[in-house]
Amino acid sequence: MAAAPQLLPTLFPAVAAVLTLLLASAPPTRAHGSYRCGWCPRRSTASILPPDVGVLTGAACGYGGPTAAAADGGFHIAAVSAGFFNKGRACGACYQLRCRGRSPCSEGGVKVVVVADAAETNVTRRAGRFLLTKDAFAAMTTPAASTDAAVDVDFRRIPCAYKSKNLAVKVEETSSRERGHLALRFLYQGGQTDIAAVELAQAVNNTASGTSNEAAPSQTSWQYMTRREVSPSVWRTPRVPVGPLRLRLVVTAGSGGKWLRTDGVVLPAEWQPGAVYDTGLRITDVAANTCGGASCSAMHEGDDDEQLR
Repeated sequence: MAAAPQLLPTLFPAVAAVLTLLLASAPPTRAHGSYRCGWCPRRSTASILPPDVGVLTGAACGYGGPTAAAADGGFHIAAVSAGFFNKGRACGACYQLRCRGRSPCSEGGVKVVVVADAAETNVTRRAGRFLLTKDAFAAMTTPAASTDAAVDVDFRRIPCAYKSKNLAVKVEETSSRERGHLALRFLYQGGQTDIAAVELAQAVNNTASGTSNEAAPSQTSWQYMTRREVSPSVWRTPRVPVGPLRLRLVVTAGSGGKWLRTDGVVLPAEWQPGAVYDTGLRITDVAANTCGGASCSAMHEGDDDEQLR
């Protein structure tokens, strides 16, 4: 992965100002082998998915099935209550759960990646509730635990581990080359990060002059993508460039961030709705400072500058 040029003026002025502050104040980052996020002080619960929810497929977050949605390193897939899911902002976020009090549970708890939401009642807006597969619940508890009751748990945000997968983008089914509309959803976002900005450009490869995007950045015209409040995990543009496309994005880790740029073509000229494309990027960043409110929810409510999702 390569750091992209600082071309913030291509964005809206307000967005550019925010990104300038993020990039200027970026703290040191490190690989996901260690992290400092504390346990959320708010109480939550974990239980086995009720039968009427059905099988978790990860479709709500753009994954093609349970196997495709799973992270490496012993992670299980999980659903969360609608409030915690927050219209998709929690998609792909990883958490560690452990039992509170004297519940019969394993010492290390369980690690999960959020891939869906489920209707739930009597849940506080901030705390949320984790709904686990039978395998995930068994990994968190001991054989003595009842599978019929919810368990009080502590939880914290942890880095996602994708040792065998690069960051990928899925072209949403609503996209259309004919109408010039492109909507993208990111999959397999490793580390403990948030994507704060996305830009795309036509992949220039002038073989006659021997230049390319890397050799002649002045030929690259980057175009920003936006996201809507109703679907904050999907990035869109109503005027997609014609031809093969490459991407660059701002990834935040804690209160800072950095540009990442793909080295080559990500979306071919004949990209297809529903298709998944490999960006070639591997994200492992984790904020070196503490995580503040980021541990406790996937919601952007201005807790502090260290919100990750």
